[in-house]
Amino acid sequence: MCFSEAYTESPVLREWLERFGIRVRGDAEVYAVYGRDRDVLRALREVDRVVVGVSPPGVDARLAAFELRELSNLGGVECEVVEVLRLSAETPHGSVVGVNEIAVFPERPATFLRYSLYVDGVFRFNDLSDGVLVATPLGSTAYAYSAGGPVVDLRAPVLEVVPVSSAMARRALVLPQSALVEIRDVVSRESVAVIADGAAQVRAGSYVAVRGAGRGRLMMRVGRAPAALRLTPTAQLVRKLLAERGPLTVYEIAELAGISTRSARAVLKKLREAGAVKALPDPTNPKRKLYFLT
Repeated sequence: MCFSEAYTESPVLREWLERFGIRVRGDAEVYAVYGRDRDVLRALREVDRVVVGVSPPGVDARLAAFELRELSNLGGVECEVVEVLRLSAETPHGSVVGVNEIAVFPERPATFLRYSLYVDGVFRFNDLSDGVLVATPLGSTAYAYSAGGPVVDLRAPVLEVVPVSSAMARRALVLPQSALVEIRDVVSRESVAVIADGAAQVRAGSYVAVRGAGRGRLMMRVGRAPAALRLTPTAQLVRKLLAERGPLTVYEIAELAGISTRSARAVLKKLREAGAVKALPDPTNPKRKLYFLT
């Protein structure tokens, strides 16, 4: 059995755990999260216990070890615990922590960002791009993958720097997890934001310093490692936005992704045909639709 006791804050998950003989106690080593990827990511950032994700029925959560109905078969499943690197980004205006990636982007989409990249105090290159990501192995199958970065095994002691749509054709760098990544001389026509896991955000100022900041622990089923979806980079980005910020309108998706409304509609159509996305009328404006992951 993967675990015989756990702590959870979800009444729904508590009921199901107890139904199948899993003891729920406050001091358990395993912290069970019921929800989507964004909920598992939040726990990995904030909780020092072993995090296990349990997704609602029919919800595709790549970080969840189980779907709710699978809890009845815990005895026949083998699990392992993988350490997940946390990244801290410090700026003159504050700091944020992420376990997928630290993203540095102008607040207005489709606006160029100019910066210099330093690693452990050594200059590596200048760039002009839409933005830049510093990603962990866990995040290498998320936003970094859609931006052209390599997929990295979860156990590899590395991180990666991925320029996004670089006008100077800068390529991704794979670095040791001990590296100090500095994004200096940050210049843009718009304010620049530093965003952790698509959630916490702080202003960049003229520089951003990113480094390892401890580790979370994620329980996974053996043979079910998170993997990149077979989607185009744009579809990957739209799916990620819906997972972490949804539900969203087509106009909000277009603005956040930096694409045209027409392109957003085309991507949403394909995702809906694949059964990955659903739409409901916007309660604030019946003429619009809200899109969310199934």
